Order: sequence, then structure tokens, then C-alpha cells
Amino acid sequence: PEKLKRMYHRIILAMNICVLPYAVVDFVGTWTMPIGTPYRIGAAGNQGTCIAQGFVSIIVTIAVPYYYSSLSVFSCFAVRNSFKEENYRHIEKWIHLGAIIVSLPIAILFAARNSINPNITRCFVAEYPFGCVEDPNVPCERGGDSLTSAIETMYSWVLMAILFIIPPAALLYLREFIK
Repeated sequence: PEKLKRMYHRIILAMNICVLPYAVVDFVGTWTMPIGTPYRIGAAGNQGTCIAQGFVSIIVTIAVPYYYSSLSVFSCFAVRNSFKEENYRHIEKWIHLGAIIVSLPIAILFAARNSINPNITRCFVAEYPFGCVEDPNVPCERGGDSLTSAIETMYSWVLMAILFIIPPAALLYLREFIK
């Protein structure tokens, strides 16, 4: 189509492609949780379905804000190059690769460390049984270790940087460039 000839439209399309599985994950909700998960109505899956849902959920939870943030970077390059796309077309591959490079390793790591478990409304990074980290009388069967918590905290900070530092920094750069 004509619109996909523009980089902006391709970035928006990629972002929306990531939003679709996010919506599906939210719609499916507790269905993928293992049968018998305490206090989870509709749990009809097994640990494998839970890990699959959590894996996809981790990727899109990071990729969607990354694409939103990359729109600021795209705008910065577009204004700086007077909207002549041929001068900044090279950044598009890095935008798409970045969404994968930032999100895929963390999803693989959490899946490999058995840290994707039933959470409140869907399978995500959590300990099992839920609340075992806070209660010393309940041993954690899956997840809940200090390394997983440290990685989760680190990626939370990375996500905050993607959301709240990159867009304003790009806008401040543009402000100075336009003066």
C-alpha cells in the first residue's frame, strides 16, 4: 500500500502489530493458568500455556512502549533532516531491532528461570505460589529468587528510561536544534 512507503507508517504498523498480541493476552487472562490455580476463576491451562502467555506478554509489554518512544527519536531525525526520509532511513532497522533486542532476552531469561507463573490476572513474572516471597512459612516452588527480583527491578528501570527519558531528551534536542 501507498502508506507503507513512509517510515512513520511502518513504525506505527509495527507498534500496532505488538498491541494485538497484548490485547489477546489480556483477553485470554486466566484461561492459560494451570487448572487448580488457587483463587483464579477460569484457570484451564497448564504450566506450558502459562509460560507461553507470559513470554508473549513480556515481549509486548516492553516492545510497545519502545515503539512509542522510538517515535520521538524518529521525529527528532525527521525534523533535523527537513523530513527528507532518505537521509534518516537507516535508523528504521535499528528501531525494529531494538524492540526485539530489548524485549526478547528478558523473556527468554524469565522463561528459562521458571519465573513466569500465574499472577493476578494473567501469567507474567511472579513467584509460585503467589505471595511466597512475603510469607516465610510458604516455600516458593517456582520463581521468587533474588536474581529474578534483581533482573525484574533492572528491567523496570530500563522500561522507565524508555518511557520517560528518551522522548523528552529527543524533544529537548529538537528544541535546541530548531533555535
